[in-house]
Amino acid sequence: MAGYEEGDDVPRIPGETLRDWVVDILETCGIGREDGEIVADILVESDLRGIDSHGVPRLRRLYVDRLLNGTIRADAKLSVVRETAATVTFDAGHGLGPLMAYKAMERTIEKARDAGVCLATVGHSDHFGIAGYYATMALRFPGMAGIAMTNATPLMVPTFGKEAMLSTAPIAAAFPAGVQDPFVLDAATTTVAWGKVEIARRMNAPLPEGLAVDEHGRPTTDPFVARALMPLGGERETSGQKGYGLGLLVEMLCSQLSGSLWSKEIAYSNAEGPQYADTSHAFMALDIQAFRPLDEYAASVDEMFATLRNAEPVEPGQRVMIPGDPEAIALADRLERGIPLHPSVTDELRELGDERGVPYPG
Repeated sequence: MAGYEEGDDVPRIPGETLRDWVVDILETCGIGREDGEIVADILVESDLRGIDSHGVPRLRRLYVDRLLNGTIRADAKLSVVRETAATVTFDAGHGLGPLMAYKAMERTIEKARDAGVCLATVGHSDHFGIAGYYATMALRFPGMAGIAMTNATPLMVPTFGKEAMLSTAPIAAAFPAGVQDPFVLDAATTTVAWGKVEIARRMNAPLPEGLAVDEHGRPTTDPFVARALMPLGGERETSGQKGYGLGLLVEMLCSQLSGSLWSKEIAYSNAEGPQYADTSHAFMALDIQAFRPLDEYAASVDEMFATLRNAEPVEPGQRVMIPGDPEAIALADRLERGIPLHPSVTDELRELGDERGVPYPG
């Protein structure tokens, strides 16, 4: 299911305008402008890339409301718990997830540029938006690659299980090329991200078969009945155990290495009263020159990517892509024409702006 697009008549808002408004909203919640600019850039980048499930539609519920009720600490500082030359464990202090993740990945890249590689974990954090943003931070530096992942509230049913126990457990990776566009993978280890269910609800559209289950663990196409997601691959007969295994791998790297809660224990979104999220993340950065000469790597990757992109498609009009290509296409379009937002999202943002004294500009 793609992002929200309904023709040329869909109202659009420039990304920069939306970004500035988000900064102003966050400032009313106690977030300084410099930090707010980082968070706003991460959220709006999601919408610019066409990942409409993780951008500003979540501003109110996952960030503003939780900042105001104190379950996200506006004054939190990222601290180091344990560190070696090529590893670091951070404590986010229940701070704003995108901000804590950004600062953690910055440090991860810095250490990898010295050591060749660095693996970092972050505990006691919050929802951090799209994992791909942090992976692509590494691409800002020549010859660097990045990996990012996170846990969150339980939404994945384990294979043969009835109850959601793992999160969507996204994995993102970004590797540079030479003259070719880079490889940028950002994928949940469930069939889809939960945000796709939210989009289906907003559009009153059914879900494709094999994505979600109801409260009894039975497959459903009704987004309003859906209570959890199947692992990537679906049911056991279609190798859903592989997605389940990948989700558990993310859990090992995030919660178990950081010492934070695992997804089954994270219940903030369904809790009766406000409580900290205690989500956790893992980041990795690699200096490609620590493994092979960069010019050799770039030439080899360019040849591989060009071969794939030029592969003959099954149907005329289609084309083989590299992970990251669809988002790059959406980014180019939305930078030029603006971000399309569903009317229900626009209404919610307008209401939020009125409440916070920052009129929505769209």
